[in-house]
Amino acid sequence: MLARALVSDPDLLILDEPTAGVDVQLRHDLWEIINRMNDAGTTILLTTHYIEEAERLCDRVAIMDDGRKVEVATPDELMARGSDTIEVGLETLPTTPPTLDIEGVQNVRIEDGYLLATAAGGSSLAPAIMRKLEATGHTVTSLDVRRASLEEVFVDMTRADHGGDTEVEMEVDA
Repeated sequence: MLARALVSDPDLLILDEPTAGVDVQLRHDLWEIINRMNDAGTTILLTTHYIEEAERLCDRVAIMDDGRKVEVATPDELMARGSDTIEVGLETLPTTPPTLDIEGVQNVRIEDGYLLATAAGGSSLAPAIMRKLEATGHTVTSLDVRRASLEEVFVDMTRADHGGDTEVEMEVDA
């Protein structure tokens, strides 16, 4: 089907789960073809259950849940709505998580030898977290911010108990 589309040089190409059931190498090859077509001026509407494709390929994502449009935004806009994880290495790990009275910090826990804080906009809160920890006598040895993935945001937005069909439609603008 994709070969036919390449021959006809369309202005708009609609692909319904083009990488379903293909191996990893073929999926990457298809992504490369899709990107080249888009760079050449073809607008591509792609439906997929593979969130990684949406995060990697699209300019805008429409999240669908049980036939209902939940949201349409860029991948970056959607990921900004998720909760980032701020991973802090401390010289001496406390037995209980310290209290971080910082607006936006949702959860603080100790896990795998690190202090983990969950927050929307983790990058902007990381300096305040470091200052708070240092002000309370902790020595920070490392800091890493893991941004929420599109998949995590998707799950949060479609977390209904109905068990309905969820998918992502995306458009790669020319």
